[in-house]
Amino acid sequence: MAEAVVTVLLENLSSLFQKELGSIIGVDEELKKLSSTFTAIRAVLADAEMKQFTDLAIKDWLRKVEDAALLLDDILDEFSTHDLQNQNQQQKGGWFNKIHASCHSSFGLKNAMFRRRMANKMKRMRETLQNIAEERKMFHLCERIATTDKKAELMEWRQTSSVITQPEIYGREEDKERVVQALIQTCDTERAAVHTIVGLGGLGKTTLAQLVFNDDRITMHFDLKIWVCVSEDFSLKRMIKAILDSASVSVSGNLDIDPLQKKLQQALQGKRYLLVLDDIWSEDQEKWDRLKNSLVACGSKVGSSILVTTRLTKVASIMGTLPPHDLSFLSDED
Repeated sequence: MAEAVVTVLLENLSSLFQKELGSIIGVDEELKKLSSTFTAIRAVLADAEMKQFTDLAIKDWLRKVEDAALLLDDILDEFSTHDLQNQNQQQKGGWFNKIHASCHSSFGLKNAMFRRRMANKMKRMRETLQNIAEERKMFHLCERIATTDKKAELMEWRQTSSVITQPEIYGREEDKERVVQALIQTCDTERAAVHTIVGLGGLGKTTLAQLVFNDDRITMHFDLKIWVCVSEDFSLKRMIKAILDSASVSVSGNLDIDPLQKKLQQALQGKRYLLVLDDIWSEDQEKWDRLKNSLVACGSKVGSSILVTTRLTKVASIMGTLPPHDLSFLSDED
């Protein structure tokens, strides 16, 4: 589990660096040092997780690694939320709001207090992680490439489904309504219109997609609903297999692309479908074009739609045929 948590954390850090958020807040170097230390720790996690069953000290060390990764992930969420708050203030418009926003700029008192508070958290985080990194040397752990089983465990840990697992969900009613209406009102002449939900990790993109997917109006509007958790593997063959599996179409053996595409055509032809592609990271335009062309060639009903969730604005710009739905932080009232 520690390896999976650290891997996702490093992906979140990478996303932060792409947004250059660290340099804006003034902690860019601290984040890079933490990322480097976590990368070094991750190199021995596969060995540590194998040995933890016979060494309680290593098991305790893995727990410390996981706790540290979760703590840093919480800190990253604070950075992201602070950045979104500043963006929202600046987008309100009007001379009064502009003056108000300028008072809360990076030179303002509020941001100065935030930077000081976060700098203290980062210092404590760095000290904790340095101790954990030093402690690993006591165990003489080897650097190992993750086994197939470990990679499968990580993929399973990151998998999502269309089932809503949270008992209560607050603050996303307006977002849900906007996305539902956009899907239902998709232009009748548009085949495979692509809607995107974009937002930072932890804001609830998957939860919002689940709410939309299970809405009664969506169920009534579409003949077929399909949910695929994508994550990192965006190969055409894997994607078609996952779509067919979600559509309850059996795929026997290791079929090549041609028979898979024929099965896809049979599954979607003459139907208005909704396809959710959750958690996309790939920025490969060619891979997306191949998948979309395969979907368009299926002869589905007009009004079919694809709903994509991603952290990356570049993915949304590559895939989306409509303006993205930018998911913001929840207010204190929500």
